[in-house]
Amino acid sequence: MENLSNPRVSVVAGASRGIGRATALALSGAGQHLVLAARSVPALEALAAETRAAGAAVTVVPGDVTDEHYVQQLMQTAAQVTGRIDLLVNSVGGAIVAPFDELASADWEATLRTVLTSTFLTCKYAVAHMSAGALIVNVASVAARQPFPTWSAYVAAKYGVLGFSNTIREELRPRGVRVTTVLPAATDTVLWDAIPGTWNRANMLQPEDVARAIAQLAAQPPHVTTEEIALGHVIGRL
Repeated sequence: MENLSNPRVSVVAGASRGIGRATALALSGAGQHLVLAARSVPALEALAAETRAAGAAVTVVPGDVTDEHYVQQLMQTAAQVTGRIDLLVNSVGGAIVAPFDELASADWEATLRTVLTSTFLTCKYAVAHMSAGALIVNVASVAARQPFPTWSAYVAAKYGVLGFSNTIREELRPRGVRVTTVLPAATDTVLWDAIPGTWNRANMLQPEDVARAIAQLAAQPPHVTTEEIALGHVIGRL
């Protein structure tokens, strides 16, 4: 039976849509306290209603996870629930696709900040409230393992997430805090609405597929660490 007086506290960054939203729903249930972070207040409130209906307690903390002050406040708010953070899921993303020599510097920097800097900040300020058995899940991409022409900023950011995750895993290992990187193949989210070209979205993963894997990670015993999970569609590459 879940301990309702001492729930598991999970922070989901990028919770308003896509994999983050699906993950919040997959983690919902009695004995869970979800702290939902994203910029869209209406989307977060709608998600909060669904997760509460599934039995979870919910705290909505809207804001921009590239803002260091906001991230500090987010983690302090999460830690106030029980005095600790048990799970952090980073699922913040976005892609600007163009040949690298046509890519504006501002777009390059915005992609790195959105994908990589946000991961750094959330991890940095969450770990102060984590103890042995806690888990960080950073959602990267298969793009962290293979290049895709015209996706240079996105690929660089996801490579960065993978390298950063691998490094902090070793730093946190003596404390018993676990770090897993999830590398999904193409996943049918709104990201693809703005990507040039024709894409067979029926052959993509669904956000729920990735969320299910994250929920399974969260259910592992606290001494078990999974360093990396690569998820793909059985059909293969698009």
